[in-house]
Amino acid sequence: MTDQLPLLDWTPAERRDDGMQRAVDHADAVVHSWSDRAGELLLEYAAQRGPWMVEDLREWAYVHGLPSPPDGRAWGAVVQRAARAGTIIRIGWQEAKSSNLSPKGLWALATANASKPQVLDTDGGRQ
Repeated sequence: MTDQLPLLDWTPAERRDDGMQRAVDHADAVVHSWSDRAGELLLEYAAQRGPWMVEDLREWAYVHGLPSPPDGRAWGAVVQRAARAGTIIRIGWQEAKSSNLSPKGLWALATANASKPQVLDTDGGRQ
């Protein structure tokens, strides 16, 4: 790995993308095709709901048989893959219970109705 730049020379986006890629590669090495199954469940979950957060998707996916990845950051790669494919869009921000109410992306299936940004309070009500 001598062809890599020192981590401090990377942009924040490069560090983010590298971390997500390492996490999802590790998940796929531990559980065969983990990211493919997580992506399938993401699409199933998004199709059944209005706006959603990744913390809710994760909980639902685990109940529906997906093993937890070794590093939760693997979900970032799955969500980014779907977003870059145009399947889902971030429509706003919501306080996340899983990270001390810090704002996290609010996602929806990419449809004509999902393009209006919004912020929901922690109980899911629109502000």
